Amino acid sequence: MDAGRTNDVEARGILIRRAGLADARAIAEVTVAGWRAAYREMLPDDFLDAMRVDAREVAWREMLARDVDGGVPAWVAERAGRVAGFVSSGPPRDEDVPLPAAEIYAIYVLAEAWRQGLGRALLETAVTHWRAGGAKTLVLWVFEANAPARAFYEAMGWRADGGRQALELGSASAIEIRYRLCPGP
Repeated sequence: MDAGRTNDVEARGILIRRAGLADARAIAEVTVAGWRAAYREMLPDDFLDAMRVDAREVAWREMLARDVDGGVPAWVAERAGRVAGFVSSGPPRDEDVPLPAAEIYAIYVLAEAWRQGLGRALLETAVTHWRAGGAKTLVLWVFEANAPARAFYEAMGWRADGGRQALELGSASAIEIRYRLCPGP
């Protein structure tokens, strides 16, 4: 994130910082709330209602523990001392992504904090981190039906690259499309 954006974010009372194990519960809460808010019209209610913070917390503890070497970093956005969003990233999972590259695995912001700059600040932080590490290409997957998220990514310079996959979520499924940000500075 450039200095101008950092000052803007700080002026609005947003702190972006590297996530640690102690953030697992808050990230799990944002994950569940984020899925329920963003995907209510895209996925079955019973699937969304069955999501449990405790199960997500265990998964996030495992993921954050793997970040000891910096390979799968995550950042949180705090406002008034409360985690209101996060982004996680790491090496690309797709073999057809040209290296050096990175993938944004997840980015969620609590619904009450949408359109306040947290998502932008989080995504810019992850992109800056990976660009500084030499990544030329960054990718992410988004539900094809998620028009607001797609508009957000496109406004930040990301473009659909033709990658497409079906995501099976137990009783639910959705089509995801891959977005790409390249080349870097």
